[in-house]
Amino acid sequence: MPDMKHLEIKKGCSVYFFIGDDLDALQAVERAMIGEVGNPDMATLNIARLNGRTDNLDELVKNIGLFPFGVEKRLVIYTDSLERIRDKKDIERWQKIVENVPPSTILMLEFPTILVKKKEWMWKAYADHTWLAKWAERKDDWFFFKEFRIPSRRELPVRIIQMAKDEGGQIENHAADELAHLTGDDILLIRQEVKKLCMYVNGERSITAADVRLLCSTIPEEDVFAMVDAFALGDAPKALHHLKLMFANQDYVRVFSIVVRQFRLLLLAKEALQEGSEGSVASRIGEREFVAQKAIQQSKRFTFEELENIYRALYDMDGDVKRGNITPEVGLELIFFEKTSRTVL
Repeated sequence: MPDMKHLEIKKGCSVYFFIGDDLDALQAVERAMIGEVGNPDMATLNIARLNGRTDNLDELVKNIGLFPFGVEKRLVIYTDSLERIRDKKDIERWQKIVENVPPSTILMLEFPTILVKKKEWMWKAYADHTWLAKWAERKDDWFFFKEFRIPSRRELPVRIIQMAKDEGGQIENHAADELAHLTGDDILLIRQEVKKLCMYVNGERSITAADVRLLCSTIPEEDVFAMVDAFALGDAPKALHHLKLMFANQDYVRVFSIVVRQFRLLLLAKEALQEGSEGSVASRIGEREFVAQKAIQQSKRFTFEELENIYRALYDMDGDVKRGNITPEVGLELIFFEKTSRTVL
């Protein structure tokens, strides 16, 4: 979890820039920032939430210009603020507004994003807006920057133990390991499962591995491997069959996170093979030997460019699903049939 000691509102600091794929940590930071505003009875009057998908820069100017009521500073939380910012004129206006937030307002810029592979791994927000990473390096007194990455598979059990403490419970080390393996790196799902487990034991004892196996649903790794194997071999109907089996037991968000995680593993395995031997891949990508070996086998059936294109296509599709432009099943089917029309390696 983020270190809240370093996230307190500091005198003179008016812009907080948070970026990353650890959505659980981003939510915790948001709660901490709201807590710093003071006087919860006045929260609705002094906290504004904007989203770049629906709120333009005029809305930002209006909200940061309002005076706080009954507290020292008001808080404006702006998520995905660059969603509709593309041309030079809009970029310059965005920068001018953000760099001149009045002293009566705290502006929190929240960028939930993913890692994508360009020449190197970077946040997709940086890939989409090439000027943003350098802009975020500024050292001005009015600016605070922090990024939040989902813990590696080795670090995840420690995070799960902390989550259990946050929820007023305790979880055994073996149970934390078990939950990490079941849920992958879907950090919000992990938080949800930890809450459920804590409610189940009701503070009467520690959560055990048996509790995790009893209560936490999962998609077997074998199903994911079979789906990707069929996809890699150009057998789209078989791949879609396995995909439909996963949808039969899990919702879209869970299935999507598992599919994305698997293709990210293939990218990491491909990259690790270029930098070292097969024996070093597991340690490089932070996975169990069995998972690493399967990722190695599957990654050899794709070129690096193909894996990058699939990874990007999945997230473009996710945006279309969330905007209601396409159903999850149709989106994944289109990706599968388009990609499997290539020449099989």
